[in-house]
Amino acid sequence: MAKKTNFEVNGKQYYRVRRTIGHKPDGTPIIKSFYGTGINEANKKADEYINDLKSGLINGKQATTLNLLFPDWLFGVKKNEVKATTFESYYGTYKKYIEPLDISNIPIKEVKSLKLQSCYNDLKTTPNNVKKVHKVLNMFFGYAEKEGYILKNPCNNLSLPKDRKKVAEILEKKQSFQYYSEDEIKRLKEVFEGNKYKNVVLFALGTGMRRGEIFGLQWSDIDFDKKEIHVIHNLSSIAEISQDGKREYHIQLHTPKTQNSVRIIPMNNNIYNLLSSMEKRLRFCFRSK
Repeated sequence: MAKKTNFEVNGKQYYRVRRTIGHKPDGTPIIKSFYGTGINEANKKADEYINDLKSGLINGKQATTLNLLFPDWLFGVKKNEVKATTFESYYGTYKKYIEPLDISNIPIKEVKSLKLQSCYNDLKTTPNNVKKVHKVLNMFFGYAEKEGYILKNPCNNLSLPKDRKKVAEILEKKQSFQYYSEDEIKRLKEVFEGNKYKNVVLFALGTGMRRGEIFGLQWSDIDFDKKEIHVIHNLSSIAEISQDGKREYHIQLHTPKTQNSVRIIPMNNNIYNLLSSMEKRLRFCFRSK
């Protein structure tokens, strides 16, 4: 029994099936035709192609996709260049926003600006998060361009969303900053009287320093002659992330992330007397180890 065909090429009969293998930035489907001696063979070729495409394969061979190259770049390059907190932020942005993108599983050479712009437009998140995604991808594609994986960085000339907060909303947020009243300060001192964190609370009230800055403060950062506190360190819990996504947390001392965080705070008499009365046998002012 002759096999059923529906298409002829150069006098030969084939069965053709057409499948949608993707979409253009404007939503138009990308259609590809597959041929076989019969419907079963044509469908088999179509199924194999689509499965390979989802796995990052082209004609059965592994193609370089964003999801294949990005982790190697992130852990092999960026991890050595940035602070642990910054690396954790990049990793989180990748896992939450970049890894699930349609462009992340197609050959990296096929990622063009229009496709990337479409992904940005479809992201269901804040303008600030879209800018974070763009920042990370711009660094990644810049690396890919230098290494020859792509000819041109697709992040060039993209349109990023604007944060449309009204001036009134910004002012309201700034005005909503809460200060302790005299009664609240008095109550805090009473509650922490005799507590091991009493000095920490008194110091925080007198300087306005952040928790990580206080616990990262060393005696070498104190200038008693000039009555100055030099804020140049920050102590925080850092996640050490392995390439399989496992996290191991540890405490790490590092410099502040921004230059504005590095500052000198003058000591009033209360803070000067507090620090002068404390033991100085340890490296850190407010740690027992």
